[in-house]
Amino acid sequence: MNYLIIGLGNFGVALATRLTTMGHDVCGVDADMRIVEEYKSQISTTMCVNIIDQVSIKALPLDDADAVIVALGNHIGESIVIVSLLKQAGVKHIVARAVNPMHRTILETIGVDEVIIPEQMTADIWSYSSEAEKIKGIYMVDNDYQIVECQIPEILKAQSLSEANIEETFGVKLIAVKRRRSQFNFLGSRTLEYEVVNTNEETDYRFSANDRIVIYGSIRELNRLKKQL
Repeated sequence: MNYLIIGLGNFGVALATRLTTMGHDVCGVDADMRIVEEYKSQISTTMCVNIIDQVSIKALPLDDADAVIVALGNHIGESIVIVSLLKQAGVKHIVARAVNPMHRTILETIGVDEVIIPEQMTADIWSYSSEAEKIKGIYMVDNDYQIVECQIPEILKAQSLSEANIEETFGVKLIAVKRRRSQFNFLGSRTLEYEVVNTNEETDYRFSANDRIVIYGSIRELNRLKKQL
């Protein structure tokens, strides 16, 4: 996909570089040439443009972008102006960062397709994972449902998929099983990584102690499973 990210602060840079490494075509935009030069080797394309009016907006490759992400943090006024200009330019999908509830409300009123608050997302993830060290990742679907990656519960170790019957036992949806494997890097050192098990082929796969599962469900059911970790 093609992403246009406006604002290369800490969040904008992290998002732009991550999307680039994932194979997406990313154009990072910032008014500071120093920042543009610093990260041009880590982002697909970078542009130095001060986006404050319709003339400067037209300098951006808006027609090529599947989504435009306004990642500005502390400059709330500029964020609102830029979003308004993007709406006037007919951008089909706008994602904007908000720094507080009022900022979010204004962006939603303007008509942003998606509002994200990175600090809140990080707090939600950390607050959940800090309660159980075996939780390795979490995605907040909404206030009631989550996708969680965690170590296999103790009671399921050495069981097969059919014996474990995770969906029936815990009331959650099993999305994927990941197993640990060893590999050697270019320095000859052994590293440990996780790969997804093709459960369509390995229908009677048996869990090992280091396996992880990716599951979807309500917070209530996930909390019940968490107690088994």
